[in-house]
This record gives sequence, structure tokens and C-alpha cells, in this order.
Amino acid sequence: MIKISVVMPVYNKEMYLEKTLQYILHQSYKNFEIIIVNDGSTDNTKQICDEYTKKDSRISVYHIENGGVSNARNTGLKYVTGEYIQFIDADDCINEDVFKTYIEILEKDRYDIIFTSYNKVDHEDNILKVVDLEYRGLKYKKDILKRFVKNQVDTGYYGWISNKLIKTDIVVKNKIKFDTNISLAEDLDFYLDVYGYSDKYYFSEIRSFNYLQEAQNSSMILYDNLDYYVQLLINLKIKYFIDDEGYYIEDNKSIIDQRIVDYIYYIVFYTKLDKGNIKNKVAKIHKDKEIHDNLNMKFKLSFENLIVYLAINNKYKLVYRLLYIREKIRQLIRGKIHGGR
Repeated sequence: MIKISVVMPVYNKEMYLEKTLQYILHQSYKNFEIIIVNDGSTDNTKQICDEYTKKDSRISVYHIENGGVSNARNTGLKYVTGEYIQFIDADDCINEDVFKTYIEILEKDRYDIIFTSYNKVDHEDNILKVVDLEYRGLKYKKDILKRFVKNQVDTGYYGWISNKLIKTDIVVKNKIKFDTNISLAEDLDFYLDVYGYSDKYYFSEIRSFNYLQEAQNSSMILYDNLDYYVQLLINLKIKYFIDDEGYYIEDNKSIIDQRIVDYIYYIVFYTKLDKGNIKNKVAKIHKDKEIHDNLNMKFKLSFENLIVYLAINNKYKLVYRLLYIREKIRQLIRGKIHGGR
């Protein structure tokens, strides 16, 4: 019998953890293990985890010092014994008979990855949105690459952590791990490596899990605090992935090229408006040969393109002045709007 290994990182999820575990334990297919990694929780998460290990021998828990979700998932991967891996976060719930459906699919063929749709829900489990793609049944990697970038940008589908069942050997044999230096889109970064070493997929119509939007203690990062340089590197990784497969063309090319420009702009735009800070950000962009080699900017007069052009050419003083003037104009307009009320 095929064994499924569920890897679940948890951090201060006492409000949701029991519900998530109950949904897994109530699966009709029973040959699975749950590997919980408690990432230094300070609430009652530890106690809940320990109680459940006593209730069911399929559950194991590892208590570690807080090191972030990527480190926790990497820890969980060390203890996987199943042929397939299912990641799930502690505030999301796997839907009924999902494991049974997985096994029915795998009895036909041992696919590298099973992809599924999923629900975005609120705290009352009301469905806010269904995330899905148009694919169904057997697909090879070449079948999904033509629209890969657009589908990812529009839905985030290929980067969501829990809507996939992955063959364990792909991860283990290729030593694929989560990058602990990334705090947002670390799952997309991980899956890009998985896609690089996989080829045979199955797209199922089932909605495999409910993703709780805006859960308390969510790991969502505020955009003001986001490391846009790291996000730029992830988009470069997408470019390399599709280029290596021969699909850096048409929509893939135009979309990823624009996103590279956007994230260069975000690096200097979403940062403290300080001359020294802007100088350091611009210098980092200017010195990065990888950015220079991959920048394909359309000739279009816009504030964003001007800032990117100046940053690439290390004109930090002009970058600072333009951003400073823009901010003063914005403050002036806001003052007039509020003053007129």
C-alpha cells in the first residue's frame, strides 16, 4: 500500500491545529503518517501536539527552536517514510476523501506530482474563491509550460504549498530543500526545483484543501517589510526554469521580463526614503551582473522605467531626488484632499 507522509510546520496555531488534525485523521484512506514540526511555539501548540501523539501512533512531533517555516519543513522532510509527500499548514484543512482519490489516481500510474484545485475560505468555512487551472488528467511538463508564468502570476497555483502530492524520491534523491533565507514565496522557490526534476503530472478536479485567508498569526509578510531583492531572484529563477525548458517565449517572456523590471523598481521604491539607504540599494542593483544580464526593458517613458534605468547605471542621487520629489507631491496632494473636507 502506498504511504502518504503529511508534513506540517506549526507556530502558535492553538486556534486551528486540532481542527486541521481531525480533518486528516478522518480521511477514509488510512495509510499515512503526520509529521508535525513545532517551530518554537509559545502558546498551547506544544501541548496539543503532544496529546495527539498519544492518541494516534501515526502522528509524530518534533519540537525545535523557532527558525521559520522553511527550516521547520526541512526538519519534517528528514523524517518522511512514505512514497509521497503532502505538505499542509496548521490553519488549513484537507477535505474529505482526498487521500482516497490520490491513491485511486496512483493505482493507474505513479505520477511525479498530483495537482489539485483548492478553496480559499473565511473563518466560517465560507468559500471565497476556488483556485483552479484548466488542465485535467495526465500532463507532461511541456504541456503546462506555455502558460506557466501567466497561470502562476494570475493564481499562484504552482507555488501553493498544499495543493500537490509529490513523489518523495524526487525530493530526496535531488536533495531539494526549502531556502531558509526566503520568508515569502519560499514554497514557489522549492517547487521550481521539484518541477526541474519531474515530468509526469496528473491534474485532478478535486478541491483538496481549504486555505484559510488571513488566519491569526499568519506568516503573511507586509509589503513594506518585504525583501524585494529576494523576490527578484525568485522571478529570475522562474525565467531560468522556463528558458532551460525552451519556453522563454511569447507571454512567458513578456510577463517575466516585466516582473523583473517591476521588482528592480520595488527595491528602491518600497524602502526608507533616505539618501544613504537609496545609495546602498542602487549600488547593490548596479553591481549585480545577473540583473544586468537578464534585464529586458521595453522602451516606454514611465516613472518606473526611468528609476530602473538610473539604478542600473548607479545614478543614486537622481534616483533619490526623483523619489523625494514624488513623495513631496504626494504629500501635497493628500494635504489638499484632506484639507478640502
